[in-house]
Amino acid sequence: MKNRPGRKRGIWAITLLILGVALNGIAFALMVSQFKVHSYDGAAMLPTLPHGELVMVKRDPSEVHRGDIVTYDPVGWDRPGPNLGRVVAVGGDHIAYVKGESTLTLNGQPLDEPYVLDAAPGAPDLAFAVSVPQGRVFILGDNRGNSEDSRYFAELQQGTLPVSAVTGVRTAEDNVLMGVLGLVSTVGTLALPVGIGLGIAALVARRKKPPVPAAPVWGAVHVDEP
Repeated sequence: MKNRPGRKRGIWAITLLILGVALNGIAFALMVSQFKVHSYDGAAMLPTLPHGELVMVKRDPSEVHRGDIVTYDPVGWDRPGPNLGRVVAVGGDHIAYVKGESTLTLNGQPLDEPYVLDAAPGAPDLAFAVSVPQGRVFILGDNRGNSEDSRYFAELQQGTLPVSAVTGVRTAEDNVLMGVLGLVSTVGTLALPVGIGLGIAALVARRKKPPVPAAPVWGAVHVDEP
């Protein structure tokens, strides 16, 4: 049994096939549980996100920071969700806009926002000044002239939303976890064709008939040469 043709290649083939399927399955399961892809439909996040842009977000983030692009459930806003927007202030911040000013102010300082459309930080007729309670965030679109966001719901907690309403944070292209999962999936994908190739080679080797030794000719007389 030990010398059966193709046995070692067969064992390697089975091992690599199992490994390939397992690695791809693990990577897929973790990707689905940790990340979600949204197709952005709207103009509120121009120019950062054009209509139809695919946006990958990390589900249920443990932390939310200023500047994060997030998906969120507009709790109490009587709007369908999820929505996309940018967190401009978090708990403890004071965010304000005065009509005609060239920037928002965050904690009394001008807020640099190179991402806003046409460098217009606010709607011409909409001023606000909000102190964000702890555990809440203030969210705006990058297209301030065409975004229904925290500014328009001042009667509801000054337009702030609970951090728990944030359902995802847009991931960076160099996200470490995504890179690791991509590497795991790549290794699994490479293992599959190698395993298939070894399996085929093992089957071919098993089907080869061993050479049959020549049978002796009965009645032949061996005569030594003088």
